[in-house]
Amino acid sequence: MIKFMDISGEIQEKERRVRRLLNRLGYDSVLITRRENFSWMSCGGRAVTSNVVHSSPVFLLVTQEKKYAIGLNMDLPRTWDEELTDQGFEPVSLPTFGKSPLQAAMELAKGRLAADDAFGGLADIEQDILSIHEPFTQQEIERYKSVAAESSAIIRELADWVEPGMNERHVLAHMWGLYVEHNFDGDCMFIVSDDRIKKYRHAIPGIKKIEKVIILAPAVFKAGLHVQISRLVTFGEPPAETLRRFHDMAFLQAVMVASTKPGVRLNSLLKLCLDQFDNLGYPEEKINHVHGGPTGYRVSYPERCLDADETVRPNMAFSWYLTVSGAKTEETLLVNDRGAEIISLSNNWPTIKMAYEGANIAVPDLLVK
Repeated sequence: MIKFMDISGEIQEKERRVRRLLNRLGYDSVLITRRENFSWMSCGGRAVTSNVVHSSPVFLLVTQEKKYAIGLNMDLPRTWDEELTDQGFEPVSLPTFGKSPLQAAMELAKGRLAADDAFGGLADIEQDILSIHEPFTQQEIERYKSVAAESSAIIRELADWVEPGMNERHVLAHMWGLYVEHNFDGDCMFIVSDDRIKKYRHAIPGIKKIEKVIILAPAVFKAGLHVQISRLVTFGEPPAETLRRFHDMAFLQAVMVASTKPGVRLNSLLKLCLDQFDNLGYPEEKINHVHGGPTGYRVSYPERCLDADETVRPNMAFSWYLTVSGAKTEETLLVNDRGAEIISLSNNWPTIKMAYEGANIAVPDLLVK
């Protein structure tokens, strides 16, 4: 678990948010079972034994007076030692053949019990819990910036390493190796080259050998916080059409960065994005990919951009996915009181400045090797 500063205030704030939510909804206890909610509640803890399930091996039970960490004795010791130390939880370790964590939680819970998933006949308040992830605390902001900077450094190392003649799965293996070495987990890692960039939006890496152009697009997380980056690399001068399309998407990224400001409605940001596809001459591309939105302890919440009541607020994170056939740009942003900054861009990558509404916005350029 990453700790950049004293997290005692963050622990107290999250307890306060959960208990205030319980009071508002009329519950007395809540069972936290999903990995993203475990990470949020534990201030960046890593809840995993299997990477292909959404549930945590250790459940967190929060009542009005106490907090419990409940898990089987094959799961709880590591989670307790490495993720939950000094956070005020009471450990409940269960024999492998006996009552389940759910059964133990139902016995320990006080009053009306809800959960962050639909099981056991409990009320599912998952969407309500997601709503209290924001605004991020100052400690979370510091973690987010550090995780994004680390991911940016890894993607540059990968871009410097990749060469024509390698196949896409070879690059995938090296990408995974770099991220795993730095203690990241991954949602998806898209690597696509040459003609496959034109044909597919979600191109899983294949055995095709790389020729002139490659897109490196990892969606990874560390301390529970997700960072999306997409980088286009060319070997030699890029084809004119590739350059034009990429710079159109870079301009659109600049538009979205400049427009993601406190008070702006999310559905108006989505409309702006869709309108720009028309203005840039790609009306058919509007429906070929989701365009992103808020991010954080999940890779993305694009559905929130359909909510007429949702607005941008300080200490939120966003990731805009902007792509047309042959080009793609994805960045992770943090919003402060004034607007958004790209935290997935560090000084190790070339930038291009795009003019929009009187401002020059620096966004990542393609890399020519």
